[in-house]
Amino acid sequence: MRRTILLADDSPTIRRLVTQTFADGDFEIVSVSNGEAAIKKFDEVRPSVVLADIYMPGKNGYEVCSYIRNHPTLGTTPVVLLVGAFDAFDEENAKQAGATANITKPFEPGALTELVLSILPAEAAPPAPQAPVVAEKVQEDSDLLGLGEIFHDEEPAAAAFTGPAGSMTEEEIDRIADRVIQKLSTQVIESIAWDVVPDITEKVVREELKRLHES
Repeated sequence: MRRTILLADDSPTIRRLVTQTFADGDFEIVSVSNGEAAIKKFDEVRPSVVLADIYMPGKNGYEVCSYIRNHPTLGTTPVVLLVGAFDAFDEENAKQAGATANITKPFEPGALTELVLSILPAEAAPPAPQAPVVAEKVQEDSDLLGLGEIFHDEEPAAAAFTGPAGSMTEEEIDRIADRVIQKLSTQVIESIAWDVVPDITEKVVREELKRLHES
């Protein structure tokens, strides 16, 4: 059975990221850009989980959460508050509103998926995914991240992974680990930049338009 996630966030980047995160699962994403629309959609779609930005036009995430908690029939729906990296999170306000959890943007897709699955009501929780075959998974991740070249360069040492335990020296392990970390660090930085920069740009543009309108 497909479950519905109601997403309320004024950032097109975040709406796109969340939609892509759950594209291959049994979830339907219904997204809106403000709090009033979220409240209207909530009664219409009766979602399994709500993701609400704490700062957005109209009603904010705290207010959306408070509305849900006071709903006569759907008051137990899990609500996750989305917190911008540069936004101040009011823990007391979140507690009073009855928020289930919160997560800071930008977030890793896997972290969001894990959080959502952990707070789903028992009857709505999907079956546990089958564990992947380790060898195939390692090869797949290595190819995806471009780490194959590292192990190719270190072929004599890397070959020891298939040999008896402890056949690699500490020096060889450290050398490969350092190269992997350097490779991943670059990719992590690039990933964060792609997620954060559009949001910062949108915020700057909105503030500038607001200033021009008020002047």
